[in-house]
Formats: sequence, C-alpha cells, structure tokens
Amino acid sequence: MLINEAGLVRAIKRAYKHGGYVVANLGDAVAIYTENWYIQANRALFSRKALATIVEHMGMIPEKNVPTSILKDEDPQLVLKEVAADDMSRWRGGERGEEVTLVPVIMQGYQIFQPPGGGSCWGVPLYLLDMIERDAAEHTGADVVDEDRLLWEADGEAIVIDTVRKARSSWAKEWERAVWNALEGVDLHKEEAGA
Repeated sequence: MLINEAGLVRAIKRAYKHGGYVVANLGDAVAIYTENWYIQANRALFSRKALATIVEHMGMIPEKNVPTSILKDEDPQLVLKEVAADDMSRWRGGERGEEVTLVPVIMQGYQIFQPPGGGSCWGVPLYLLDMIERDAAEHTGADVVDEDRLLWEADGEAIVIDTVRKARSSWAKEWERAVWNALEGVDLHKEEAGA
C-alpha cells in the first residue's frame, strides 16, 4: 500500500476547510485533487474512511464521471468533465526527471528528498507527507515531474505532491537559497550501518 488512510482523511478534511477539493469517480478508480496534491487509487483499494469523509462532505456518494468540487459552507459544485480531465492530466503528466528518495533532513517544515548520491533537494510539506505510508515514503523513490512536484506510483495507487526547491526559487529569501544550495552540495542520505 502506498496511500496512508489516516493521512489521506486528514488531508481531505484540511482541504475541505481550506480551498476545497475535487473528487472524481472514474468507475474503476477514484481521484481527488487540490491545489497542492493529487491522489488516485483503484476503486477496490480506495480507503473506505476517505470515501465516508467525502460522503459526509457531499451528502452522497460521488457519481461516476461527475467530477465534483467540495468546499466547506458551499454546496457541492459540478466540474466540467473536460476541465477535470485536464487538471488530472496535468497532475499525472509532464516531463519526468530524476528519481529522489527521502533523506533524514527536515528544513523549514519540509521533508527533503534528494537523488541517491546527492544533488537537487526537493521539499515536501510534512503535513502532506502523511498521505504516504511511512514504509513507502522511506523506501520508495519518487519521480520529479516538471521540476515542481513528486510522483509516487505503485499497484494501482498514485500520489502527486507539489514541492519546493528553494535553492532555485525566485521567491525564497537570499539566506534560504544559500542554505538550500549548501544542502544540495552534500549527499544527505544516511550512511549504512557499518559502512
């Protein structure tokens, strides 16, 4: 399993209160996305607790091929199928770059991911990392997509999370870029015991 049920439920509840989310019942799969993350899972693998949370927010089970936007204190709004398809395609598509893995460094509330051997450092917000099973986060590599998000895929499940790379960011402060550049100059992976 790639998706952590409790973490996904927390992320859905957070999105419900802050900006909303879109849920799409694709028949054989369910997809949910926000401005910051996207998940998709085969219907048989989809978390029952997450589905119950969506039903609680919508007041009904999401209908097949009827993407719906959900936000607290608003009625559920239908999303044009074409718009939802474009959004989902953007999340899953794009130019795939190097594979990165989790390193034992947290910087400014971001869990750092780096290619084996060092190099670019990508930051994932800690609260979003909870959507991924701990073992998968620690031992499964993620693909960098379009230089701004990480994609994990396994056995009918996918998670995509927006990331930061402050070493190359135009909005980061000068000292932040300096620190992140220093991180990129070091291989941050744990040394193996006895190595």
